[in-house]
Amino acid sequence: MISAVLYLRLCLCMLILLMVLPAGYASGYQLMQSENDKLNLEDTGIEIENYISLHISESDYYNMRATSGQKIMVDAELLIINGDTLKPEIIETRGQTTLNFIRKSLSVKLESKASFKHGERSEKLKRFFLLSLSMDRYYTHNRLAFGMMEECRLFGLFYSFCELKINRKSEGIYMVVERPDDWALGKMNSPLVIRRGYNNRMEKIIAGKETDRTGIKKYSEYYKQIYNCLNKQRGEELYKNLSGLLDVNLYMKWMAFNFIIRNGDYTDEVYFYVDPVVNKFRIIPWDYDDLFAVTPHEGAGRSGKPDSYSLIFSTEDLLDKKIASDKYLYQVYLGELRTLLKELSTDVLKRVFQSTYSELCPFYSRSEIIGNTKSDLYKDANREKLKEDLSRMYEQLIISRDLYLNYLKAKTED
Repeated sequence: MISAVLYLRLCLCMLILLMVLPAGYASGYQLMQSENDKLNLEDTGIEIENYISLHISESDYYNMRATSGQKIMVDAELLIINGDTLKPEIIETRGQTTLNFIRKSLSVKLESKASFKHGERSEKLKRFFLLSLSMDRYYTHNRLAFGMMEECRLFGLFYSFCELKINRKSEGIYMVVERPDDWALGKMNSPLVIRRGYNNRMEKIIAGKETDRTGIKKYSEYYKQIYNCLNKQRGEELYKNLSGLLDVNLYMKWMAFNFIIRNGDYTDEVYFYVDPVVNKFRIIPWDYDDLFAVTPHEGAGRSGKPDSYSLIFSTEDLLDKKIASDKYLYQVYLGELRTLLKELSTDVLKRVFQSTYSELCPFYSRSEIIGNTKSDLYKDANREKLKEDLSRMYEQLIISRDLYLNYLKAKTED
């Protein structure tokens, strides 16, 4: 019987090869022999679901596109969303690295709610993000990640592609996304939301309307306790104490998802919200434009790469590092990884990838929309490139899923 360590070495070697080989290589691999595994990317004829038309002064338009690295306010003269004329309270540029691109992401707050669609789902939002996807390869990564996480019950925010026009000129493919804090405070009745930064810092604290200073202090202390107990306890005792403060299994499942899709940047891309039913934190994942990375791209020193044989992609955060190093926690994590891999069945992956392609087809068919790709990180977007890239990612996921499931089975039997 092959040892678990040797099997994992073979897995890692195979995945490194898959990162550099062209699409179609994996189709001859023994785990891809079934016809049912094959991806069928077709233009299903669906139309663009959401249109946003923004009218601003020419000077504001010039400043928005020319300003690099700084957030600015935008004064809208007219805003039309899916045929409805709406009055905005605030429109401002947002993000971090994307602020350096010509096409800016926007944070929008309206006086009344706007209606959006995504397939059979519809949503009315008063506040939302308009993501430019300027760093998202062929505009697929966030859509793929959100779709897969929905299937695995890791993600509940509304999202949908849209075309943004400014002063009647197409600005390209955008994504409307519900704001994490609005979802947590409004739909989950959470009293408090924290955006985590590097070094487990509370990057941002958003309190509910009924949460006073005492409540903010109380829940902030809950968050700090998560990290305070990491060096004081270990094993099952640590797991039980963490579980009283945080949905640890959900957190581990999120880590497992980041591992299987090789998310290059996730330590500071997560929100913690207090679930009032159980009085502990749950998480909202965020920002998935950096997938299938060879190594993590996180942190100032980029010190988050774990041990070569760990099935965790990054240990930049102290909690992730503890989960990787504590034998008991790591075994619980492996259980969540196994569950996730089984949930990402071939049918699920095919559905997510094929939906992503069909939703993008109408955008790629119009030159005035796809021509905006010249302003983004990946400037060669076309339908053939889109097909090739989706096929490569799909094949990589199918093979890596089966490799790791077999590894976990070998590890159990070893």
